[in-house]
Amino acid sequence: MKKGLLIGCLSMVILFAIFIILSPILAMMDMWGLFAHASRNELEQAVHRSYENYGLTGQFELEKYEKNYTSVGGFVIHGTYTENIDGKTYQANSRFEYYTRPSENKKYKKTDAEVDYEQNKKIYQVFPELAYLGIEISPGTSEFLKTLDTSITDPKMTALKYEGIDFQFNSKSGNMYLYDKILEENQRNGQALQGMYPMDAQYLFQKDIFIPEFQFRYYTPEDKKDQLYDAYLEDLESQMKEFFNNQPLPSGLYAVKIDKYEGDKLVNNSGGYYVRIGNRQVVAFIKDLY
Repeated sequence: MKKGLLIGCLSMVILFAIFIILSPILAMMDMWGLFAHASRNELEQAVHRSYENYGLTGQFELEKYEKNYTSVGGFVIHGTYTENIDGKTYQANSRFEYYTRPSENKKYKKTDAEVDYEQNKKIYQVFPELAYLGIEISPGTSEFLKTLDTSITDPKMTALKYEGIDFQFNSKSGNMYLYDKILEENQRNGQALQGMYPMDAQYLFQKDIFIPEFQFRYYTPEDKKDQLYDAYLEDLESQMKEFFNNQPLPSGLYAVKIDKYEGDKLVNNSGGYYVRIGNRQVVAFIKDLY
């Protein structure tokens, strides 16, 4: 009898020890989303709610979704938003996070866009890809960009090669209240993209909201391949000044995207910063806007 009791006690101790060992492992597995579950229909309905909350009336096509193996857990949803604007069909790629951890009551079975809506975030903060689209397809935007692009005179520099132009939507500008006024007026008039179309790119440029982005390739000189990062930046800024000074560009804020090459090999495509130009001269280099 004592032997049976001893065996029973040992079993309980072993089970308790196993539980102690496995608990943090299971918690970690849950934290990284290994137990996440949701049907395709559930995800589609969540995305539909996300657009509906903000009054967006286009169609969303779910293309793929996968478990979110980060501390957030849940799923990452990828798809395409489509809306008919002035008789033409436009699309934008969209991405959502969907939360499936019951312990997070305020996020459970919601997308990040739904959580943002409950926190009163602006439509352009939640759907920056649609804000970008609204400006991109607005009358005058492509013409403005083309004017900037064709006004550039390439000084034929050895290390720096001009590639082309794009733009950024700067929702962190201190002048976003002016964008908000246009947005609200557009909404009252029933404009597309829930008011994010149409927008005047040249006006937004003057307010640091529309930022033209000049794209470059920087070919590292042989004698500078081993230079330190600070020295590289100093050399790059010198090249930028040489390029931009005396170009017939309107005064304002511009973005610069730089792909760094060594020979024909791309070694870094994440370089970039901002340039403030005034009276055809570089006034300031800005690494981060805010």
